[in-house]
Amino acid sequence: MKYLGLEISKLRAELGMSQKELAKDICTQSTISRIEAGEVYPAIDTLLKIALKLQVPVEYLIEMLFYKNVLESERLIKDIEFHLKEHDYKKIISIINKNEISSENIWLNFYLDYLLQTAHYNLKMISPEECITNLKNILISSNQTTIQFRFLHIKINNTIAIVYAENGEANKSLYYYNKILKEHIHKNYNDYKIYETLITVLYNKCKVLYDINNIEEALDTANQGISKTKETGIISLAGQFLYYKGQCLEKMDFPFKEIKEVYTQALSLFEFMEFPFYIKAIKENKKQYLK
Repeated sequence: MKYLGLEISKLRAELGMSQKELAKDICTQSTISRIEAGEVYPAIDTLLKIALKLQVPVEYLIEMLFYKNVLESERLIKDIEFHLKEHDYKKIISIINKNEISSENIWLNFYLDYLLQTAHYNLKMISPEECITNLKNILISSNQTTIQFRFLHIKINNTIAIVYAENGEANKSLYYYNKILKEHIHKNYNDYKIYETLITVLYNKCKVLYDINNIEEALDTANQGISKTKETGIISLAGQFLYYKGQCLEKMDFPFKEIKEVYTQALSLFEFMEFPFYIKAIKENKKQYLK
């Protein structure tokens, strides 16, 4: 009861919802208060309504009643995400294949399937067409509430767009990026993780636009990304946005001084973030602007 109550309270706060708003058409505010305090178990129909209002799969809240499984699931996700950042796809496949967490966690199964398809594609174990088909099937086979938990649907659509872009289908890639951004970029979320994902989508879109020589739109997207990093304080891609902005300004024959300022800012961010690859790249490729 304690862990379930804490999770409901956390999810409600992330949505900017009061106890009174959560209780509306479900139960009394005092009942929500007691549930969040871990004093009572909610009835199953009440739990279902709470899950729908909090936009999470009901099985996730049910699993909170068996906290051991939740802890194991969170450890599994953190372990996989660490190796995902390192692009260690063989390790990801190994972890997923050894996974012994209950298959009743439907969202986790969709998440692991998504990562498995991504890993297989990156290791060239399946074709781009197979990867896209399999990812689309995950989106189709899940109910809306489950697939939207932790913004999994955005991550899957983003990966579909990446695969299209890497295989020369820029227009299809841009369709998916624009679809994600149109629905989510202007919304206010309390969970910063969604902004990390959306900023990544903006960056991926910027790269595709630049690669197909749509320079004006690439510049607009780079500026949007820079603005979003300032607004959210998530600066992990701020230097890359500035780098692409500089390249766009070069192609559009902007004044030398303006281009130099942008590259100087990009270098400062790369040094601050300790990104040796990008530091080396900008110093070698744009040295005429950094003197």
